[in-house]
Amino acid sequence: MKKTISLLLALTLTLSLCPAALAEAEAVTAAPPAWVAEEDYLIFPQDPVYKPGAWEAVLALRDDAANGGLLPGGGREWAQGSAGECYETALVRLKYAENAALAGDGEEAKAALLSAGKAFEAAESAWYDQSRGKDETYYRLRIEKYRAYLLYHPQYVDNWGQAIVPALDALGMTTEGFFDAPYMDRVSPETRQAVEGSIAAYWDFYIPEKSRITIYVDGLLLQMDTQPQVKNERTMAPIRALAEALGAEVEWDPETWEVTMTRAGSTVSMTPGQATAWVDGEPVEMDVAPYADQNRTYFPVRYAAQFFGQTVTWDPAQRRVDVTQDRGPWADTDWEAWLKPMGALLGTLERGEPARLGLYARPPHTVVERDETGAPREHFLAPAAWCRELLADSWEVGDREALTAAVKELLETGSDPEFQAAAKEVRYLSDAEIARRAKRLGGTDEYMWPRTKELWDKWGKTGIRAWDLCRVAALCQWGYTAGYLTYDEAMTLAQPAAEELAAAFDSWDGVYENMIEGYYWCAREDLGGKTAWETELGGVYQYLKSAPDTRSLFNDDLFKTGTAPAAGNQ
Repeated sequence: MKKTISLLLALTLTLSLCPAALAEAEAVTAAPPAWVAEEDYLIFPQDPVYKPGAWEAVLALRDDAANGGLLPGGGREWAQGSAGECYETALVRLKYAENAALAGDGEEAKAALLSAGKAFEAAESAWYDQSRGKDETYYRLRIEKYRAYLLYHPQYVDNWGQAIVPALDALGMTTEGFFDAPYMDRVSPETRQAVEGSIAAYWDFYIPEKSRITIYVDGLLLQMDTQPQVKNERTMAPIRALAEALGAEVEWDPETWEVTMTRAGSTVSMTPGQATAWVDGEPVEMDVAPYADQNRTYFPVRYAAQFFGQTVTWDPAQRRVDVTQDRGPWADTDWEAWLKPMGALLGTLERGEPARLGLYARPPHTVVERDETGAPREHFLAPAAWCRELLADSWEVGDREALTAAVKELLETGSDPEFQAAAKEVRYLSDAEIARRAKRLGGTDEYMWPRTKELWDKWGKTGIRAWDLCRVAALCQWGYTAGYLTYDEAMTLAQPAAEELAAAFDSWDGVYENMIEGYYWCAREDLGGKTAWETELGGVYQYLKSAPDTRSLFNDDLFKTGTAPAAGNQ
């Protein structure tokens, strides 16, 4: 008998894998088993469980359960198939649990309850995966799952309130409603009291949390010391956290409470109680005025973000605000597809995320790094401040004017003229003559003369130009995140570098071989016969080319199609 039931159970769980065999059959009219009230029974529209063959298997299982059968040994630890198949299996497993309890086999009854909970959970997951989302059916399956788990063992779930309250809220169900179900009278008074206490405690947390508004910048949660508020249907937030995440510098006048934000040469001023903002000296009327509350100045997120070229979206279901860069006329071009890989290696060396334009998600956040031993460690990163520090220390760049000048210098000259001048001395010399001169001069010249001749023979007039051009891409992205450049300015400044790179090379391997060799030539570092790919930088590039989140950046098809038209010239 158990062998037969196991076969039937497996049949109900695998029919969804071969729906074609039942495609021509009309669906049956489903009805609940005798032990489930009609109002509690769930129907799953167009589910394969209602095809005649599958439904006959369900009925056979129901008959076995109704006649006192017990949970078979095979398949009790899992459930798979469609949402309807898993659900019907769960209902039968509940009956098997009751049969075992009536037979005095408490352990077998618990095993069946656990099995039923897993089947409800599989149905819940399958329903969600069918893009149904967290609707009423999803939450009803969730309630059934936790009822089965509670009957199995009170300690199976760590926090009953956290598990149950979202479903109770979605369904408008009370705690009493949760316990008002078949078999729930078997829950001991002590267990029920503990679960009710957990639910009550979690409600105290859940209600304010549910009403909380979250702000995300570049997909990361913006951490604030006070929560956003809603006024006149506008999301209001403490302005400093948002402004600084966007790279703005913030000044506050304690006498007037005026807040002035400066980013990329643009200045925005707002004053609590006044609906007029001043953007670069021009008045802009807002439909809600900033205000002060508990020593914090709240400003309308939408206006504050849009003044700095950001797009703001609102998800009412999640009560979530998303702030992202408005790409404007650049949205339909492929310039980001050039600039990201161009700055990828240098950005990675400075804790960056090469797959992001700007190399960092802009809100301050915690990142995980590995120390010399490979052990993970957490590090707090404030991207705007980090980029300013990086530009100041490594480039002597402290503002937008200095950054623009550095980029233009790289575009106009850079390090390549120095290489070209050195190459002019060696390009017509034989290898033997270079070796004699290098040995006579000694020191750095002993390896730099042969190296210069080697690179000239290899690259010719291209020189070490990729080293300059990749630095342009990295500088523009650091400048954007630092708040020195607008998105449009960063793209416009970097565009000539991408155009020159596209004309000079035919692959990213070629770009990076030239870039890495240019770096080591400028550093006057003796490679001792190593190729570019055998160096430390070469290893970083090879990693980026193979890593799942960055390998798609290095698309050589870009060199076949060339660069896109400039923004505004489509």
